[in-house]
Amino acid sequence: MFEVETLQLIWWVLIVVLFTGFALTDGFDIGVGILLPIAGKTNTERRILINAIAPHWDGNQVWFVLGIGALFAAWPPVYATVFSLLYVPLMLCLFGLFFRPVGFDYRAKIDNATWRTFWDWGIFTGSALPIFLLGLSVGNLFLGIPFDIDEFHRPVVTSSFLGLFNPFAVFVGLLTLALMILHGATYAQVRTEGELFHRLTRFARYSSLTAIILFVIAGAALALYIKGYFIDSDRLVKTEIGAWLSGYTNRGIAIGLPLISIIGLVLAYLKAGESAVLAFSGSTIAMAGVLTTAATSLFPFIAPSSISMDDSLTVFNATSSHYTLTILTVMAMLFVPIILGYTFWCYRAMWGRITEKYIKDNGHSLY
Repeated sequence: MFEVETLQLIWWVLIVVLFTGFALTDGFDIGVGILLPIAGKTNTERRILINAIAPHWDGNQVWFVLGIGALFAAWPPVYATVFSLLYVPLMLCLFGLFFRPVGFDYRAKIDNATWRTFWDWGIFTGSALPIFLLGLSVGNLFLGIPFDIDEFHRPVVTSSFLGLFNPFAVFVGLLTLALMILHGATYAQVRTEGELFHRLTRFARYSSLTAIILFVIAGAALALYIKGYFIDSDRLVKTEIGAWLSGYTNRGIAIGLPLISIIGLVLAYLKAGESAVLAFSGSTIAMAGVLTTAATSLFPFIAPSSISMDDSLTVFNATSSHYTLTILTVMAMLFVPIILGYTFWCYRAMWGRITEKYIKDNGHSLY
């Protein structure tokens, strides 16, 4: 069907698309979950926020499962290495996500303010903790993972959970949180009105401004202080200050990705109180821009090693066999359009603003 190098590039693009799909869809669910006990001042307002995402949150989360499955199928060594190093944060991420579905279903089972408050903060924790840990994990990829390959071609990881909390990775985790809050606030504005709408404007503006500052700081750190990885002509992996960003000069349109991210954040900031649709569009552009900026900066590396650079895993040395990639590509060509089609249909069929009247009229059938 295709040469193996072409298939490797196709799957790099596809996995980036899958994780971007997760960030763009489940991202606003997570953002609304973080804002739930803060932006919602009454039980009715909190129910409005929950029911704004209720028809879609579980389907949106499947993008993350699909991305992890694709990672396992297309890049098995990366899956083994990254999940060995990040086992504790990823398990905490998983346990945190448990609070969301349980919180949505349980908070209204008992008509008690203390009970509802407990689950509201449970939903907050189940939204904020996983996304911060995922951002923290991505930040550590830019610093390199402490692993090497033993004589049996197995990745041997030497690290600790606390070692992941370095300044740059924490900055990336906070940037991820700010982006998700912005995405959730702008999406909720599209689905709400009145006082709650105006309150969400403040969160959208604060989070977009915070994201701009953190994104610029992270970019400056990568350009001026952090040693990036590159492959020399003799296929040896080397490090150099600013190497993560130097590749943009040779990648055409990629040089515009950070600028696109900033434009999206500025658009969200300016339009948050005027046009919810434009603000949400700006947030979407920013989310996609930041993720593709990170992926393009790392390319062709997927999991760089900080202790044995030549053992670093790349797009070209860590994929499955030619036959496996071919089968996966055929399956993706068949099923990804179907997934996109029914996702679009679901959003179209269940669209509309959630108002206090709607909550009162359908109180027994809603969250």
